[in-house]
Amino acid sequence: MRQYDLERQIRNLLPVKILKRAHDEVENALNARLVMRTDVVAHDDDYTVTAELPGFDKDAITVKYHDNVLTISANQSHEEAARNDDERIVHRERTANTLTRQFRIQGIIKDQIQAHYQDGLLTVTLPKKVSDDAGRIEIQ
Repeated sequence: MRQYDLERQIRNLLPVKILKRAHDEVENALNARLVMRTDVVAHDDDYTVTAELPGFDKDAITVKYHDNVLTISANQSHEEAARNDDERIVHRERTANTLTRQFRIQGIIKDQIQAHYQDGLLTVTLPKKVSDDAGRIEIQ
């Protein structure tokens, strides 16, 4: 049994698999930055994150905030259309897409985060925590 596990681990370390995995990770990172163009703007009371996600359904977008990290994920799949027997795909660029972006944003009131999606734009508003010194009055 141990011999099998060792052989399987060695096969998973083959250079081709390592290069394929690295290629996929780099491609996903580049696609996310090129396709999901994002702005993060700091205001006095909150941060606003705006991400371009044209062509995605609202239900296919996930927004999470955990451990001071905002994660935006979007999944898009192009289902196979019913084809006749005499049709065949010659070239395909529209494939399943998964985009993920993460931003470290600290000092947020987690239960007041709001997200809105309209016309291909996702807008996430993250209210800032009030600092302890905010209520303090300066003595002159």
